[in-house]
Amino acid sequence: MGNSDIADILELTAKLLDLHDKDEIRSKTYASAVFNISRIDEPLVQMAHNELIALRGIGKLLAGNIEEIVTTGSLQELKDLQEQTPEGIFDIFKVKGLGVKKIKILWKNLGIDNINELRIACENGTIANEKGFGLKTQEAIIASLDFLKEQLGKLRMDAAQLLSAHILELIQVQYPDVIEVGTVPRRLETADVLQFVVVKDGFGGIRLDSAEFQQDMQLSSPGKWVGNFQNYAIPIEIIKISSADKVKAILILNGHEDHFKYQNTSGLSFYQHINQSPITSETEAYTTFGFNYIVPEMREGLDEFDWAQKHTNEELISWQKLIGTLHNHSTYSDGSHTLEQMANYAKEIGLTYFGIADHSQTATYAHGLLPETVKKQHLHIDSLNAGFKDFSILKGIESDILLDGSLDYEDSILASFDYVVASVHSVLNMDIEKATKRLIKAIENPYTTILGHLSGRLLLSRNGYPLDYQKIIDACAANKVSMELNASPYRLDIDWRWIPKCLDKGVLISINPDAHEMHGLLDMHFGTQVARKAGLTVDMTLNALPIEKLKAFFKK
Repeated sequence: MGNSDIADILELTAKLLDLHDKDEIRSKTYASAVFNISRIDEPLVQMAHNELIALRGIGKLLAGNIEEIVTTGSLQELKDLQEQTPEGIFDIFKVKGLGVKKIKILWKNLGIDNINELRIACENGTIANEKGFGLKTQEAIIASLDFLKEQLGKLRMDAAQLLSAHILELIQVQYPDVIEVGTVPRRLETADVLQFVVVKDGFGGIRLDSAEFQQDMQLSSPGKWVGNFQNYAIPIEIIKISSADKVKAILILNGHEDHFKYQNTSGLSFYQHINQSPITSETEAYTTFGFNYIVPEMREGLDEFDWAQKHTNEELISWQKLIGTLHNHSTYSDGSHTLEQMANYAKEIGLTYFGIADHSQTATYAHGLLPETVKKQHLHIDSLNAGFKDFSILKGIESDILLDGSLDYEDSILASFDYVVASVHSVLNMDIEKATKRLIKAIENPYTTILGHLSGRLLLSRNGYPLDYQKIIDACAANKVSMELNASPYRLDIDWRWIPKCLDKGVLISINPDAHEMHGLLDMHFGTQVARKAGLTVDMTLNALPIEKLKAFFKK
């Protein structure tokens, strides 16, 4: 059990205490503990009682709670509260914009205890008429309910890859010749199905002995096992193929259907080609069609065949070709590790520069840096750099983009940084015209170097705010501003589908992990995976540039 799992249990306990009007002080204690735990690096499960008590913001009460969670997997207090709470309330907790106070009104005043009743109440106008809600809140709830419905049974890239790898190992126990196919090898940012191919000649379908797999007999057939794994909502498909069809089947399952509609100069589609020609490898399928091998990440039916005529796969960005990282946080703001720990870990994983971009002063919720703290951090960086060889810490900041598009800090402070990541963190409900205008003003600021997590989206949780993407990309091109591909698997923002538009305009892409702890730097793996889908090349990746060229870009 990780620290985040413990924090989740305490957070839910705090919410339910508030929901049931029980022990406000205890609820606040739990809520405060969630924040403190997020800043603890060491695994709580490995700590002795006296070590837990000594932690900031923990004390005897919470130390006992943590020990109970570690020992039993939960809290008895939470279990008691859950028994008093209608099951549907936990679904309502997922609705964006509804805090505990509003959920309490919905339940106690209106008798709404599930999302179906919530939708009906929205559609008949009941919510809009309730004190403290109104029409805008009602519309926001409907939008959130629609979004949640659309995301049901999906997993983010990181979770999908982990689960798929685990399932693959279990299937291999019975069927050694099994291959992962579909959305995971294509490195899509979310997965709505996990697919596998079992190579099996002769009669008989797929049969799994493990009780962890639940087969859906209605959807299954002799050639396909369909069902679920454990309590995951995402569907699992295991397709039986013969050894003779292995190459062709895997090729087709690892690409969007539009990829196979592409026609060569003879008018022959790629699908027709691979069905008419004997193929012994995926590479051969492409070369005999007149193209270089196209990697699974790019097989989306967009412009990958045109890209393959102008580029080689060696030009594609990869984890190994990243030299540094530019958007990261430390304990100076809301990070879990110190500046020195973050930099040393960056060096340990083979990077040659580490850019710190802690939050700016307006982000009080994240302990944003006041001007005097900025100066202190810069002196600290100078001191650390003096001890490095062939490695550098760069002085950056993640400046909040204010309501009017201005950057945080006076110009004299902004001028002291090597670079500035400009990001929106508040007021995400502007209309498209105002939101676009706000960002363009920030882009036009001469101190803006990188535009951070463009849309503000959180995958499977929150849609990005509306923007005129082309106008923003044009503004970045005109002002020599790099576009961030925020590599956190929760974001992966800018959406990779817009990256070709950036490249067409000469806008460099910066693959940043937005890391708040050391291992968060590894999220750049996810960033490079989706960047490859867009055909991002090494020469168009900002943090693949050697430090001399990077500094030259900063000066521009």
